[in-house]
Amino acid sequence: MHDHEIVLPFAPCHGGRQRRMSRLLLACGLALGSAVVLAQNTAPPASAESPAAAPAVAPVGPKPKPSAPPTELKLPPVDEGGKDPSWVAFRNSLLAALGRGDRTMLLGIVDRNITNGLEAPRGAAEFRKLWELDGKDDRVLRNLSSALNLGSAWHTPDKKNKNARILCAPYVPIKWPLDDVDPYDSGAIVVKEALVKGAPSHASPTLGTLSFDIIGVRDWDVADAENQLKQRWVKVNHRGQDGYVPEEHIRSAIEHRACFAKTGNTWRMVEYVVGIEFLGGD
Repeated sequence: MHDHEIVLPFAPCHGGRQRRMSRLLLACGLALGSAVVLAQNTAPPASAESPAAAPAVAPVGPKPKPSAPPTELKLPPVDEGGKDPSWVAFRNSLLAALGRGDRTMLLGIVDRNITNGLEAPRGAAEFRKLWELDGKDDRVLRNLSSALNLGSAWHTPDKKNKNARILCAPYVPIKWPLDDVDPYDSGAIVVKEALVKGAPSHASPTLGTLSFDIIGVRDWDVADAENQLKQRWVKVNHRGQDGYVPEEHIRSAIEHRACFAKTGNTWRMVEYVVGIEFLGGD
């Protein structure tokens, strides 16, 4: 496992983005907590001949602040699969099926051994059950459609086998700079010249614009100032002050990603997991 590799329990989204993000963050916390407990339980016992450990010394000075995205750090959009006509045709067909709510088409492209997450069993039957595709729940249809509309990037799960690569959408988790930015309190602007507002309203003053920036996030789900409007906003840290961008203009690296493998000219979905699950820093 790489130094920065992160594996999370499966956490399907239920409802709005705030609840979805809360579940994903909770899953991460559980995973990290389990790792700490495991490390404590597997630590070797102290030898009777070992010298006594020196007492812990409290650090001196102010408590370090959590890391923030470096100034002007960008995450340019990519669509690496766009060079393959078979992928473009497949993606367009799948998007059309998702738009009309065609669950049969969706299940038809799910690999029989699909990875559903660290804690969930593999397989198409489990995918069908987890996402309640026999009912009226359309979460996975909406979320998958959003992901497919945000470009794509190649990922090689097995670094020893460079040829066994898969194409993942969106590009955000695959291209996220895990070595430089904590993905849990930041997001990536996915449009050019997104307006940053001083309040959660299109009518509020504009503080500035952002184009494909990685920016700190303070709240993932803010209602519009006008109660009758359905627009949702994300509160961001814009040059040290609160700013607001429409939720569709920013993406978290821990939101779900879908990955596809190609055999001949046929594409199948082989992963649908939390964005950075199973990814590692180089």
